[in-house]
Amino acid sequence: MLAAGNAPAHAGPIHQFADADRQEVKNVFLRQAAAATPHDIVAFERVLVSTAPDQPDPIAFVARTYQFLGKTAFIDHFKETFKGVWKFKPEVESIRIIPLTLDVAQAYARTLITLGHSDASAKIAPYLVYEVAVRTSEGWRIASIVLEPAQ
Repeated sequence: MLAAGNAPAHAGPIHQFADADRQEVKNVFLRQAAAATPHDIVAFERVLVSTAPDQPDPIAFVARTYQFLGKTAFIDHFKETFKGVWKFKPEVESIRIIPLTLDVAQAYARTLITLGHSDASAKIAPYLVYEVAVRTSEGWRIASIVLEPAQ
């Protein structure tokens, strides 16, 4: 007779957060940066989590002076932001990916952001960028972004 106490908690295969997952989360973070600097709103939107119309929208963007909750508000904000100067340059060697679960990971990087209404008024500032990525049927996607000035 087999003891039930030795049986696995679930019948499916055991998964781990693998190095490939870590690289995929890093890649989605870098795709976000690659889309933001040239103001490619379509590519920028593709790295974000999508949900069905009847599901809660998990997108959150928080910075010191404002917050945008929901994908529509987030994209609308960046459509306006992209009318000016916005460059997002993470220090690639500082990127850290830390799994929270098999399907949720944190991404952290020191990042230089250039922003302003015009090239003449644009300023470069260091930020600590913290993001949460989730595994979806389309691969890893960004669910939240928090910018903290590093000055």
